[in-house]
Amino acid sequence: MLRSLLLVVLLPTAGLLAWLALRQPDSRADFVIASTEPRTLDPHRVSWLPEIELAAAMFEGLTRLNPETFEPEPAVASHWEKSADGRTYTFHLRETARWSTGEPVTAEDFRFAWLRVLDPRTEAQYASLLFVISGAEEYYRSRLNEEAGDDWPAEMVGIEVCDERKLRVRLTNSCPYFLELTSFVTLAPAHRPTLRRWAYRDGQVLRNTQHLWTRPGTIVTNGPFVLARWEFKRSIRLQYNPWYWDAATLGVRSIEAWIAGDPGAALIGYHTGRTDLVRWLDRPVAEVLQREQQAGERHDYYSGDRLATFFYRVNCRRPPLNNPDLRKALSLALDRRALCEHVLRLGERPAFTLVPPTVEHLMRAVESDGRVVCYRPPSGLGRDWTDEQRVAAARKYLLSSSFQPQAASRPLEIIFPPDAEQRALAEAIQAMWEETLGIRVVLRTLEPKVLSTRIRDLDYDVARSDWFGDYLDPTTFLNLFTSDSGQNRTGWSNPCYDRLLAEAAGEDVAERRFELLTQAEQILVEEELPILPVFHRRGNYLLSPRFTGLKANVRDLLPIQRVRPRR
Repeated sequence: MLRSLLLVVLLPTAGLLAWLALRQPDSRADFVIASTEPRTLDPHRVSWLPEIELAAAMFEGLTRLNPETFEPEPAVASHWEKSADGRTYTFHLRETARWSTGEPVTAEDFRFAWLRVLDPRTEAQYASLLFVISGAEEYYRSRLNEEAGDDWPAEMVGIEVCDERKLRVRLTNSCPYFLELTSFVTLAPAHRPTLRRWAYRDGQVLRNTQHLWTRPGTIVTNGPFVLARWEFKRSIRLQYNPWYWDAATLGVRSIEAWIAGDPGAALIGYHTGRTDLVRWLDRPVAEVLQREQQAGERHDYYSGDRLATFFYRVNCRRPPLNNPDLRKALSLALDRRALCEHVLRLGERPAFTLVPPTVEHLMRAVESDGRVVCYRPPSGLGRDWTDEQRVAAARKYLLSSSFQPQAASRPLEIIFPPDAEQRALAEAIQAMWEETLGIRVVLRTLEPKVLSTRIRDLDYDVARSDWFGDYLDPTTFLNLFTSDSGQNRTGWSNPCYDRLLAEAAGEDVAERRFELLTQAEQILVEEELPILPVFHRRGNYLLSPRFTGLKANVRDLLPIQRVRPRR
């Protein structure tokens, strides 16, 4: 079993086995994960999944997600009340919630932290998650310029400290997923004395020292673990926090994030016992593991659908792509099933919508009469068509677009990062567009920073993109493409789409709200096509059989703080 995997990864990591054998390691942590070097462990500024998982092991919000059901459950807040109109939440903090210094976690710690997130100078990547709070978006946007005189007052934001252990939050509209948001690490509290010394004082970001507050010996946490050691590009060690309110349930006392360097090193580390958990396996390795699992030879490999969609952005301001009929032709010319079966080969599902239909049953809400309603995405352009119907429609839309490939002054360009999977996809799509539509296509590989800049500046034709949902609601995807969204980056704007999302935000009847969102997605993926959905992602990981407590889930977040030895 190991031999077949080594054949896949041995050449680029040939020296690693000797290094692992000769190096005298420190005392091994109870649980070791293979990771990448995080840019930050600041809970309000993390954005990559490895960073989020480490920060979530150290900081805890008002709620947390149950590791089995992934439904919100009490955390720092022992209980809460919701108003009849669903727009006001009153959280009661448990008396046993403590910082790693032994000090109590207070309602003001949450207010301070959330206002910090809403300061653009903090550069919190997920600040928009707080925009459901009354006045939060106005507070954030008023601080985008250098004019202090027009800053929205903090008192106008719907975050009210009632007393030391009571926090009241007023929302602009009812938000069925708000308790899920409060479990996200961006909404964790902050230890005010530490932040005011190193990172954030009197509404000012202390840029020269803000990184120091998350260093060992300085950081103060309120979650299950505290940072004990950070050796740059080697390892990060977390030690259990004895002041954590639920410390008695922790299954391990220490966690190490081993900075493996590359996926091949991580895999060899797993098979030599250096690490217990490996995420985001390279595709060739995952194919071997999947075959072994299907043959009944492997029981430590886990995979499943994710709340994530891979798509191509289209520059809707650049001719000839500013014509929606041409974008429809490009979409219909994609043989998504062939891409999933012959290029990807790990069970990915063809994507005709942005919101993954595989998780629609999880996007649910309870009506006032107790009925449970779920989101239903639209069909998507060409979902149930035969190949003949799809190709015929693609050519029809090409003709109606008035674009003549043979007379085009230049080819269309697809840009993507230097990645074997991305190149294989782009080459297959290049062939499909040329064969079905006669459109010349060139491929260009760009380094990630350059790629990001080109997309942001609308300096592209077609660009590789994807999105991992942050919460179980269609808006985690659909809000990306409103006219004022900073994530839109297609040059596309549709007043009807914007209106439907705005109406949905103010709709208290869940069934009607979902209907509005379905109509909006229909505009996106059937009528206008500023994006070309390709496939819905799957995820995978290896977990040592010695451990349990982690469960594959659509969010692709593993609560490493909940792991425990298998008995």
